[in-house]
Formats: sequence, C-alpha cells, structure tokens
Amino acid sequence: MRSITELFSIIPDYPGLEICLIDEGGLGVEDDFVDLSKRLEATLYIKRFDIKEFKNYDNGYIKEEKFDFSDKRYNLHSTLYDFIFLYQRDIKIETLKNCYRTLKNAGNLFLFCDKDRGECLELLQESNYVAINDIDEFKDFYIISAKKMHGWMKV
Repeated sequence: MRSITELFSIIPDYPGLEICLIDEGGLGVEDDFVDLSKRLEATLYIKRFDIKEFKNYDNGYIKEEKFDFSDKRYNLHSTLYDFIFLYQRDIKIETLKNCYRTLKNAGNLFLFCDKDRGECLELLQESNYVAINDIDEFKDFYIISAKKMHGWMKV
C-alpha cells in the first residue's frame, strides 16, 4: 500500500460515523484522516499524548483529546467508535481490550503492527476480536483488521 488513503476505500460513506485515531508517533497520517473526516462528515477523535500537540482544527467534526495508554477508559463521554486506527510502539493486550470496549458492535479496529505479525494476531484473538485479517503493508507496518462482534466475547 503506497498511501493510507487506499485503506479508506473500505470505510462506508454513511453519515454520523465515529472514527478514532490513536497514533503513538510514526504513522504520519493525521492530515489524511482530517481530510477523510471532512469528506465523509464523520467525527474524528484524535487522541493526543501531549497537550502541546493540539492543533485546534477549525472544524466541528474533529475532536482532539488528551490521551494516555494507562487511562482506564479510552472514550470520553461514553462515545462508541465505528472505526479505531491504532498504533502503539509496544502493543499490549490491555490496550486492545480497552479499544474493544470502546468499539460499537460490529466496529472495526485497524492495528498498525511494527513487530512480529503472529504476536499481534495472537493478542487480537486473546482480546476477543474476530474476523482478524492481514490487509496490507504500509511503510514499515503490517495493517491488521479485526472486528468486535456482539456476543462473541469469551467469558
């Protein structure tokens, strides 16, 4: 995959989509997500690790929020997301479980994995995701999609 915008073709053009971008640094795709949000009129939640990074976009569809992976909840105001795009340098099962709780039923997680792909796939399975698929490579990352399905959670 040469451009992240190729991945956007799988996002439906429905009103009211809630998209979340959690990038620990390294993807360099924020502007592409902002353009997507404007085009679809979807709400984009950009999770920021440092308050100095806030750009205060002049667009009602873009919401910047202070974020830390150690937070107990990843969604403010009980927002549930249709799509989460996640890059964490050292992906942890706790992160995937927290993302699982913030996805709508049948919501999609796109994990940008820069380490052993098999390990990432295993972590996703342990976190109750289903329909796990390798999509493509982007820059130095594997892109893995996974879905939250109601009633499929292991007890």
